[in-house]
Amino acid sequence: MKEVNNLFAIYGAQNFVCPTCSVYSQHKWYEIIEKENKKIYLDKGIRVRGPGYTPGYTPFVSSSEEAKRRKTTGFLDNLTALSVCTHCNKPAIWIDEKLVYPKNISVEPPNSDMPEDVKKLYDEAREISVLSPRASAALLRLALEKLLPSLGAQGKRINDMIGDLVKKGLSPTIQQALDSLRVIGNEAVHPGSIDLDEEKEVALALFKLINLVVEQMITEKKEIQAIYDLIPKDKLDGIQNRDHLKTTK
Repeated sequence: MKEVNNLFAIYGAQNFVCPTCSVYSQHKWYEIIEKENKKIYLDKGIRVRGPGYTPGYTPFVSSSEEAKRRKTTGFLDNLTALSVCTHCNKPAIWIDEKLVYPKNISVEPPNSDMPEDVKKLYDEAREISVLSPRASAALLRLALEKLLPSLGAQGKRINDMIGDLVKKGLSPTIQQALDSLRVIGNEAVHPGSIDLDEEKEVALALFKLINLVVEQMITEKKEIQAIYDLIPKDKLDGIQNRDHLKTTK
């Protein structure tokens, strides 16, 4: 994958969506050096410091093997690193190549019309999207399973429910979105050809897909119905009579 597609925060990458300001931006990398055997901690200002001294920074060592070799010469044993966003100038903290701070989520919130049980799973998937894209994709598959009945689908399995909607006239675009969620979610539960921990932008796209499905299948219908309900009753009766005549011919 090209780095321009790295929307998730990725260890060592120069460009990704900042977990603090949610802007796709460039990031500068640093390693934290422990001085005088003092413990480094974070205060409310999110500055890295220790009692009575300021920790030093050196250019980031992108090679894990090189970083491990240099642990004996002053680097923290847990290989702590900083990435600093050039847009908001706020740092992110990494330990053993994993983002541990901040916990902010650079994933769009759920559509307000999303059913509550589905929204709960969506939010849970958002919370762990940075730490485990694979787990977030598995949760979104479960969210899809709960969403389909509210769209009028019948069936015991997700595949059957999607097929039922197709028989009822589901648009090809929404069918593709639903099957993408189903198949890629299955890859998360039963690892196959897609490694979601490596191809993190694929997991991120699933959030957009499920929101798109809710937007087109629930929100748009709800908005159209609200406007349709403004039509006077005598006009509605005329429309119903017209359509009744069409169906009886």
